[in-house]
Amino acid sequence: MSTRAPALRIEIVRTAALSPTQWDELWQLTDTFYDTDRDYAQARLQQHQRTVMVRSRAGGELLGTASINVHHVEFQGRVVTAIHTSHVLLQPEVRGRNLVQKIGLRMFLAERLRHPLRPIWWFFDTFSYKSYLLLPRNFRAYWPRFDRATPPSERALMHQLAAGIYGPDWRPSQGIVASSGRKRLRAGVAPLEPGPADSPDLAFISRANPGHANGDMLVCLCPLSASNWLSVGLRAARRLLRPAKARPATA
Repeated sequence: MSTRAPALRIEIVRTAALSPTQWDELWQLTDTFYDTDRDYAQARLQQHQRTVMVRSRAGGELLGTASINVHHVEFQGRVVTAIHTSHVLLQPEVRGRNLVQKIGLRMFLAERLRHPLRPIWWFFDTFSYKSYLLLPRNFRAYWPRFDRATPPSERALMHQLAAGIYGPDWRPSQGIVASSGRKRLRAGVAPLEPGPADSPDLAFISRANPGHANGDMLVCLCPLSASNWLSVGLRAARRLLRPAKARPATA
């Protein structure tokens, strides 16, 4: 008998306003996924403007989180907005619920209301193939990807953002952020095991970030354009119409 998925609520709160109890919850979730120490992990999370808390509506337990910064930068003569996500963690029972897409849409709409004509991008880092697969499974345009090179303009924006955020840890020739040595995925959390449907994308991320198991992070960029949001909506609708057994365990 299948277990009914828990009803969820999504809260996006100012990181500076988190209570000691909320920090304890975040650490318990972090410790499930990462081999790291609390002081280091919490210091990194405190660098982000907002923290997403995904909770069960029934019991209130924390089942997912993400950290978000919004950057406004001048690029090629105009200001662009980059929504930067990091530290995205989702318990297995809430995967496949389009949570990252819902969070991204909420952040996008808030920025679009503030800046109606400004280009808005999604920028993130990952050493988990599960996060990377959000791109090919949902969007039409994104980088990097196995089937074409990153265009010069997008590569330049990726470099500008990454250099400003990661400093000397950014490796532009490789497109990765070098590991600090203090944080890595726990063994078994996201083993890179290519399957037939995803083999080109998984083979690509394995080549692009061979140090993922040690904490190296691949940097990714995606335009939050009308065509990309249409793609997200259509693919989400297709997943809902698919039998449960056929749905991929994406975020």
